[in-house]
Amino acid sequence: MSFVNAHFVTYAQDLGYHALVAASGFSLIGATAIIGALWMGHLSDKYGRRRMLAFSYQLRAMGFVVVLLSMGIPFLGIPSLGIVALVAGVLLVGFSWNAVVGITAAYVSDGFGTGNLGKIYGTMFAVMPLGSGLGAYLGGKLFDVRGTYDVAIWSNVGLLIASALLVWSIGGERPQALGGPAAAAGDD
Repeated sequence: MSFVNAHFVTYAQDLGYHALVAASGFSLIGATAIIGALWMGHLSDKYGRRRMLAFSYQLRAMGFVVVLLSMGIPFLGIPSLGIVALVAGVLLVGFSWNAVVGITAAYVSDGFGTGNLGKIYGTMFAVMPLGSGLGAYLGGKLFDVRGTYDVAIWSNVGLLIASALLVWSIGGERPQALGGPAAAAGDD
């Protein structure tokens, strides 16, 4: 998501939208991220962490494809669909943006117990800024070389699909007791 943080406003302005429209779109991502995190977290309690984590990655990939439709996809012969596609894509990206944070924490807790949550989750989030920084940097470099964000956005789509497939490849759901497996085992 560092790509979105670093480049979304510029991307929207490059499409010809006013800076206020671009900033409003970025704000919309933040607003829908709150709703998405709460609702997707609730759904993960109901339908399973793995399923909802994979779905949130798929939803974000779909959102990026819709964002691409806002500028058109020339190699597929699809013309620019404009602001409606941009807003729809932003809503999908935003809705799935922070959902993965809570679901991932719950998934780790369910699988490894709350006693190990801090170590595992802390390690994940210590490494994540490296990928985030690299993603923002490479997005800018690709723009400098190509004059467009298309390859950077398609790369996001590909990585999100790969992430969803990796999540699906993990073994099945573990049964959840109230408070997760650690609470059921008495290991807090």
